[in-house]
Amino acid sequence: VELGGVYNVRDLGGYPTDDGHVVASGLLYRASSLHRLDDQEAWREFGAASVIDLRYQRERDAFPLPDFIDDPTNVSMLPDTWHASDENRALPPVEFLAWVQQQMLDMGTETVPAIISELSQSDAFPAIFFCMAGKDRTGFVAAVLLSLLGVSDDDIADDFALSGDEVVALVQFLRTREDFENHPMMNQTEELLRAPRAAMELFLARVTLEYGGLRQWVSTLDIDDEAIERLRAKLLTPVAHTEPEAS
Repeated sequence: VELGGVYNVRDLGGYPTDDGHVVASGLLYRASSLHRLDDQEAWREFGAASVIDLRYQRERDAFPLPDFIDDPTNVSMLPDTWHASDENRALPPVEFLAWVQQQMLDMGTETVPAIISELSQSDAFPAIFFCMAGKDRTGFVAAVLLSLLGVSDDDIADDFALSGDEVVALVQFLRTREDFENHPMMNQTEELLRAPRAAMELFLARVTLEYGGLRQWVSTLDIDDEAIERLRAKLLTPVAHTEPEAS
């Protein structure tokens, strides 16, 4: 999706679900950081009703959103004090990225309910959520939401992998434009910048082994079942069937 100079913007609509529906298009978007948005008119036309900022507070302070983005909801997927140890960073890229996803699962008992509560409101859509690159934190939230909607793990892994080329291109673009010592992307290898499908596959396999799947993990959280049903009712649409042409 083209949105005023922002990389890695995608509509999560179009995925089939396990109960014969499809995720509605034009309602739920994922993106890299909207602080790079340079087109107020494009934003007005986009018409977002909900803006969910998943970044650390230090990132928000260093890279504030444009004034024309009203009332964002700040939900840090990881606390500002979080960091990966040298031992974790020494893991192969696929294992490290799966570990980062697991960290968000372990620490998401309050953040995920807050996001679902926001999106379950009747006037929440169109909605967009983002972190710095739109890959890891955004990828985790996308996986949770798509799983709640009944999208398969295979499609969730495919969606995660779509960020790879976009994130590499974004970082190449930014290297001469954003110099921030705590920037989460600038010093990463290309292997880490990419979003290998295998990383999401590994994470989802571990969640399935421990909980039975992401939907089952969400059921352990303090989330009103009605909120999830409202989310599903808003974001799912029946698959359109066409009658075969008469011969």
